[in-house]
Amino acid sequence: MPGNQGPTGNPQARANPQAKGGASRPESAGEGLVDQARETVRDAADTASSLARDAYETGARYVREGLDRYPEAGRYLDEGGRYISEGSRAVSRPVEENPLLAVLMAGAAGYLLAYLIHGGSRGRESVPDYARTRDYNEYRRSS
Repeated sequence: MPGNQGPTGNPQARANPQAKGGASRPESAGEGLVDQARETVRDAADTASSLARDAYETGARYVREGLDRYPEAGRYLDEGGRYISEGSRAVSRPVEENPLLAVLMAGAAGYLLAYLIHGGSRGRESVPDYARTRDYNEYRRSS
């Protein structure tokens, strides 16, 4: 019975999986899968973290090089930051005072934007020009 021998050559190792701690084998296999998944997630997180760190360092290097090359850009950068903070305060104060009105205004702006993008297509067919086939109407008439 060479087919029933286990990896150590013991004929009972494969025939009786309960022998010598075989009962915990499914648990250890499940734990092994969990450990493998945990290690894979850890590797993915480490890779994402290192990519984000590299991107940040590259961006910071570009900003430093730009400020070295164009020193007056630092003044514009400071002014732009000040304008952004003033603008965010000017917008956030009314939103905090009237949140329902702010939600209604955002909905109206979204509806207007959707109407501007999709509103002109009511009279046309729903197939865009690039998706139409040539001589489709002739093919439809002959069928």
